Amino acid sequence: MPDLRAEITSATTAYFAQANHLTLTATDLYDWLATLPTARRERVLHTGFATSRAEPDFLRYCLELRGYSMRSFLAEELSVAAYALWAAHGEHASDLAPQ
Repeated sequence: MPDLRAEITSATTAYFAQANHLTLTATDLYDWLATLPTARRERVLHTGFATSRAEPDFLRYCLELRGYSMRSFLAEELSVAAYALWAAHGEHASDLAPQ
């Protein structure tokens, strides 16, 4: 049986690696912050821009804003079973329980 979690991890890593080619700005951060609940926004502000720019949710926000759809990317990269597993767990590989 294929290791679906490893497949998902590899594909999501490749997706987020695309952000290495973007210029992420403080404007991106503040626009993203505006979408967050207050408590989360305060935590992010406390950690600062340098730390927050590596956060997957922020990277996904920036990638999606620039037309890099995570759903489309993973639909192309993952097997049908791996994509279904990823989508069923709220689209966060970290939410997947060990198999």
